[in-house]
Formats: sequence, C-alpha cells, structure tokens
Amino acid sequence: MDRVEVTMAFSWVPVGAVSLDEQQKLRFPKTAAQPGLYRFEIISAESLTQYIGETDQLSRRLQHYRTPGPSQRTNLRLNALLVEHLNRGDRVSLSAVTEGVTASCAGREHHVDLSVKSERVLLECAALLNARAAGVPTLNL
Repeated sequence: MDRVEVTMAFSWVPVGAVSLDEQQKLRFPKTAAQPGLYRFEIISAESLTQYIGETDQLSRRLQHYRTPGPSQRTNLRLNALLVEHLNRGDRVSLSAVTEGVTASCAGREHHVDLSVKSERVLLECAALLNARAAGVPTLNL
C-alpha cells in the first residue's frame, strides 16, 4: 500500500473590511486579479463564522458575489448572507492567500502554483480542515 502524506503551509493575509454601499450592495476592498484563496470572516458579538473559497482571479470572483447572476446559487447565497450580517451590524473581513504557499510531499519541498486549479482546490480543502479542526464553523456546503 502506498502512503500519501502532504503538509501545506501558508498564512492568511488581511485584505480589509467588506461593507455596503449606498445601494446596499457589497463593497469589497481592492484586490489583485490573481489566483488564490479567499476567506470571509463574519464576526458577531456571539460568534465567528468563515467561508473559504478558491479562484483563478480574486477581483473577478468578488465581483460575482457583489452582482450574482440568477443561476449562481453560491453567489446568491453568500451575497444574501453577507448583506444580512452587515445590516445587523456584524463585521465581515476578507483575507487572501495569493503567494508563498509551500507543500511538503514525499519529504520534498514544493512551491504551490496557485494558477493550477488542482493545487488551489487542495489548498482550499486544507484550509477548511484547519478551520474545522480549530472549531470554527464554516459556511461551505
């Protein structure tokens, strides 16, 4: 039996606060048009909840949350949830990972290429496992 063992290391970089504009649409902090992971943290008086995602272009992905199309179920769900929390006075912060990710595979160090979807998805799954292991509820289905 072959054993697969992978260790991943990265740090979330704070991007800024998510807010609402005059039309009650989500307003995101400026982000680069590059691949990576992103994390929304919804902070209320009672709890901390996270949503973690991956994308090939961060700025475009956030725009999809701001103006979701009628068939984009995840975008519609997250848009409504974030707007609801912001209207209640909860804070929503955005963090991202766009560089500096390493993985150790079979005892060898490997630089994770975030332009490769399979590597982003692996990193997203690792981030979700890490959050859940720390007891942080996630909104990912």
